Amino acid sequence: MARILYVINGFDRGGAEHGLLTLIRGGFFSGHDLTVLGFCRGRGALADEIGKELGPSKLEIVTPSETLTLRGCAVGALALWRRLRRERPDMVVLSLKQANVIGRAVLCAFPGIRCVSFEHIARYRARRAERIYRYLLWLFSFRVNEIWADCEETLQETGRYFMPRRRRSAVVPLFQAGDGVTKTDYRIGGPIRLVGAGRLVGRKNFALVIDAVARLRDEGLDVRLDIYGDGPEDEVLASKIAGARLSEAVRLRGYVSDWFSEATGYDAFVNMSDTEGFCIVVAEAMSVGLPIIATNVGGIRDYGVDGVNMLKLDVVDPGLLAASIRQLAVDEILRRRLGEAGRLAIRRDYSEGAVRARGVQLINMGSGLEKVC
Repeated sequence: MARILYVINGFDRGGAEHGLLTLIRGGFFSGHDLTVLGFCRGRGALADEIGKELGPSKLEIVTPSETLTLRGCAVGALALWRRLRRERPDMVVLSLKQANVIGRAVLCAFPGIRCVSFEHIARYRARRAERIYRYLLWLFSFRVNEIWADCEETLQETGRYFMPRRRRSAVVPLFQAGDGVTKTDYRIGGPIRLVGAGRLVGRKNFALVIDAVARLRDEGLDVRLDIYGDGPEDEVLASKIAGARLSEAVRLRGYVSDWFSEATGYDAFVNMSDTEGFCIVVAEAMSVGLPIIATNVGGIRDYGVDGVNMLKLDVVDPGLLAASIRQLAVDEILRRRLGEAGRLAIRRDYSEGAVRARGVQLINMGSGLEKVC
């Protein structure tokens, strides 16, 4: 049994944070002693859910704030150092950029502890400090023994943040498909109902999805769109919808943790991101059986096959999206074929058993993973 300390910025509603809960529930850490250290509480109830899964003694939240501050980083570094000195875990997993910078620096004082960097997106982004983060991540990368990434593209692209050396690397998808609601009716008896989901940030390109809806409606197609999620572009998107007089056709539904429980009432899921990690929301939509239209980025490259279980777009373009929507709207056979193929593939490849087996393989130092990164 390994003693594992998982260090993360906080517990917001993002894929990396919610992915930790998925791994815990899926048995990825089964048979090992897992403790989670968060530098801040974050927004929402995710911290409470993780605490219930682990038990209160196995979750430490350094500061109660919703956002990670410089003070939180300093206090978090001290809390990490104290815990490492006291408990000497076998493995430390670092998730998200601040936790990686701080964790790698602190772990320089503990060379015998196995350090894993968990990468969630191909490029670290920061409004004012992207170059600084890139340099610090590269500078302390010598301390990383192993890299986990949520998809193959993330694993390859984040190589820029690491000094060359021999270290183990592996893909660890942050997703587990359930056997919940299943779409069985692919007829369209009224408006064409589209759905999108994810953090309301620029790289998700929800504004361009709205442009595609406006274009189709101008052509006479009764298209409706619901968007699940919250984020910094909430007000921008609301203003765009109002300005285009689409308030009756496009709705911002806010954050709903199990949005896909309502997915059987939609005709297709759309994703226009220009970058992604694993992209949990597309996988969730596939697990229900929704036909998918998505840009070919991130983990979508790994589990999506164009014309087999989704329609893929090679570029972010509202005109191409509108054309794909038209194609699905007139072809019930295509909608059913894509939806059913996607559901079967995602439930097979990302089952609870697959999550558990991956954890056993990696934590127990499975063979065949070592390569130069």
